[in-house]
Amino acid sequence: MALATLAALPLFVLEDPSSPGALTGTASAATSGSVAPTDGSVGGPGDGTVVVELVVAAAPAVHHQPDVARLSSRAEDWHLARAGREVQDRLAAVAREHEAEALAAARLVAADEYAEREALDALLAAKRREAEREAERKRLREEELRRREEAMSTPGPTTTIPWDTQPHPDGPTDIQWEALRFCEATGDYTAVNPTGKYRGAYQFSRQTWDWIAGLYFERLVGVDPAAASPADQDRMAQALYDLRGRGQWPVCGRYLP
Repeated sequence: MALATLAALPLFVLEDPSSPGALTGTASAATSGSVAPTDGSVGGPGDGTVVVELVVAAAPAVHHQPDVARLSSRAEDWHLARAGREVQDRLAAVAREHEAEALAAARLVAADEYAEREALDALLAAKRREAEREAERKRLREEELRRREEAMSTPGPTTTIPWDTQPHPDGPTDIQWEALRFCEATGDYTAVNPTGKYRGAYQFSRQTWDWIAGLYFERLVGVDPAAASPADQDRMAQALYDLRGRGQWPVCGRYLP
């Protein structure tokens, strides 16, 4: 019996790998006797096979403790990121508001600068026109002074413009009228020629004055041309020019178109 036990070679077979901890083994013995299993199960007669069932308890599940420090760090990072995003959103909103205000201010500044530029351009243009007027005034006056000098030294008639001239569609400029007044009466609205026949800045005779006044300005009929206001004398001269052109001033009409 002892020899048979020593000669027995144990052989373990895994019955069901999916069954946790269940392991079944069989052993063969060279004996003619029968051995009853210890767990009460009985083999067949003369079988000689002993069935041994080994049960290995499953290892208890390991429960890991949560990493409180790591979770806390992650939560802090999340709150910081959220807070940072809110700050960024507020800063972006403020930046947009400031940008809108800056653009509005820039538009106002640009409008002011444009208005100032327009005003400056207008002022420069006015100064340029005045300079041109002054240059033209000086040129015409110098021309008249030369004419007078020549007339004093050259005998003969001074009439150079025919009486039947046509008025220019645009009419004389104020500088040209000024040159005519300077030629006729040195610009004096109260001037009277030595004979007393021609009177005022445009040297109207009383007959011509009353004729034009009867056509256009009845209230001026009978008024002394030299006593009329400068504005009335200017109106009468313009009316005479529009009717007969510059030929009504046969000498000084040279300064009119």
